[in-house]
Amino acid sequence: MKPTEQQLKVVQDYLHKTLTYRETYEEIYDHILSAVEHQPNNILFEDAINNIIRNDFGSHENLLKIEKANKNALVKETINTYLQYFWYYFKLPGLLYTLLVALLAYYFFSQVKLQPIAVAGVFALVVAYPGVIWFLRLYYTGYILDTTQKSAKDKLFESLAGLPIRICLVPLMVINLFDYKIWDSHNYYLITIFFVLGIFYNVALYKLYKREFKTAAAK
Repeated sequence: MKPTEQQLKVVQDYLHKTLTYRETYEEIYDHILSAVEHQPNNILFEDAINNIIRNDFGSHENLLKIEKANKNALVKETINTYLQYFWYYFKLPGLLYTLLVALLAYYFFSQVKLQPIAVAGVFALVVAYPGVIWFLRLYYTGYILDTTQKSAKDKLFESLAGLPIRICLVPLMVINLFDYKIWDSHNYYLITIFFVLGIFYNVALYKLYKREFKTAAAK
């Protein structure tokens, strides 16, 4: 069976109304397109689609269960990928890059001796950069992929973008509570550790974003 453009539009509209996430939509739509070619020509198109959904997915209601399972699997896979990117820089051979960055950062902070407000500004940029990645992702989703449909990974990227800010709030509250002037104490080891962790947190998040973009562009 060879569906018409109008018939394909009916399937697209149905899946858009039924499903929430574009990953599930694309997977099921591609499956239906492939399966409908093997349906006999002597049946109605609507019956052919119902046969595919019933035989391959169980039922129309089961599509939502499949979507939930797919979302959980996709989020878990994405988290594991991010952790692989992050931990790469804390084991060989990536550890060599980390040590080099740490040495350069320590030398910079200890020798340049920036004013406290300048050091705080550097850390503010590091903490805020995940938000820039989040906005870049929204941009390419809306303007490059030309879709407003949600992704199963939207909430995860939002959480990863906001995590550095939430983490930094706790030590900042402690610092203010005990009036511990971290920037004035010349504790360059502690400053360097925070800086290095922030840098590679951002690098891992950017690589995760680029991986998603390449996967979407390949489709």
